[in-house]
Amino acid sequence: MTNITPDSLSGIIFALEGVARATVLLNGPTGCKFYHSAVSDSQTLGRGGLDPLLFPDLWHFGQPRVPCTYLGGRDYVYGSREKLAAALPCLSRQADTDLLCVVNSPGAALIGDDLRAAAEAALPDAPCVTIETPGFSENIFAGYDSAAQALIRQLDCPAQALRPATVNLLGLSVFQRNYRGDLAEMKRLLALCGVEMICALFAGSGLSEIRAMPAAALNIVLQPEYGLAAARLLEEKYGTPYIVRDGPPVGFAATEELMSAVCARLGGDAAAFREESERARARAYSHIARVHALSGLPKGAKFGLEGTYSELYAYTKFLTGYFGMIPESVSVFCPERSEYKAKYTALLDGLGAAAVLNRGLFEAEAELIFASGGSIAALKLRKREFVGVEIALPTLGYIDVLPKANYGVNGALRLTEQVLNGLLF
Repeated sequence: MTNITPDSLSGIIFALEGVARATVLLNGPTGCKFYHSAVSDSQTLGRGGLDPLLFPDLWHFGQPRVPCTYLGGRDYVYGSREKLAAALPCLSRQADTDLLCVVNSPGAALIGDDLRAAAEAALPDAPCVTIETPGFSENIFAGYDSAAQALIRQLDCPAQALRPATVNLLGLSVFQRNYRGDLAEMKRLLALCGVEMICALFAGSGLSEIRAMPAAALNIVLQPEYGLAAARLLEEKYGTPYIVRDGPPVGFAATEELMSAVCARLGGDAAAFREESERARARAYSHIARVHALSGLPKGAKFGLEGTYSELYAYTKFLTGYFGMIPESVSVFCPERSEYKAKYTALLDGLGAAAVLNRGLFEAEAELIFASGGSIAALKLRKREFVGVEIALPTLGYIDVLPKANYGVNGALRLTEQVLNGLLF
């Protein structure tokens, strides 16, 4: 059994939904909107609640996010221009809309309507981003690449004076389980080094921050599958250099390596960060030593893992290198994005665990499973005995009132807590 992974249309919508005060209009039938609206609303909590009577207007269909033009049979013959002309001015008048984005569904892309011309006719003075084709059967990351291309090129962010000790964060996504906590953690750690964040692309920054991106001295790619294409485009267009590691900053060592590299590039002082990381390591060690003295754990415990190749690399390196755990099985999310497969394979070879790549998450036994809520639920239905740790969407429904992190120092502490409690209880 493998996960059905989101396609490029989902990638485009989730990327643009990560822009603060943006309204993403899906030019397509209602059936294409409900999933995207539900996921986006659950991750951003930006507009109202679940009561459909709060959003009764023609375009929202009872949901706060991702309005649509509800295309029908006639529209596929005569075109969607009429509905776009009615929807765009209406949506632009919403109090919380600074940017309108229009995205064609796969069917609408075949009609041949000129979205840019329709947007300029309906909103001659308002910023608007249009995406004519969603990429059809490509994967979610191709959608993020397309959204970055459209946003950066169509907004035509002006070149501006460089601001020393500033960065943009790339590679965060509203489709990541704990992106809000990860963003807060990275901003906190950068501030300890005297580094200011200008924009977190597709992760809560708005139009003004996006237009200020060329002023950053450095772009940091946190997860390459989501952010590397944007980093390359910004380097090509504005000359902004970027840093990308072997995977996201999961665990103490990966975070320390990233922050040291950032400080070296920007001339920052990492002393306060190092002190923070050392205190956190000491706190984690005291709990690990206590559990190990009682049970011998977590060393030798087997784990299963689900994610992209870069995520698999980051989590495996932390779980094996820091806790002494043993990889038992993995499921690869979007295996066609294989840029980091060689690095992950080399890591497994070094651990003597090359066979893990041939054992899917549903084919082997493990004491801890790090995966999406959907995969954890599917394994529970098979009566497996394990503890699941949610690191990806969809969730099992746990409501995070307090944002949590997977990345950075606090992310390492949280994973330590989950590993120890998972093995004990």
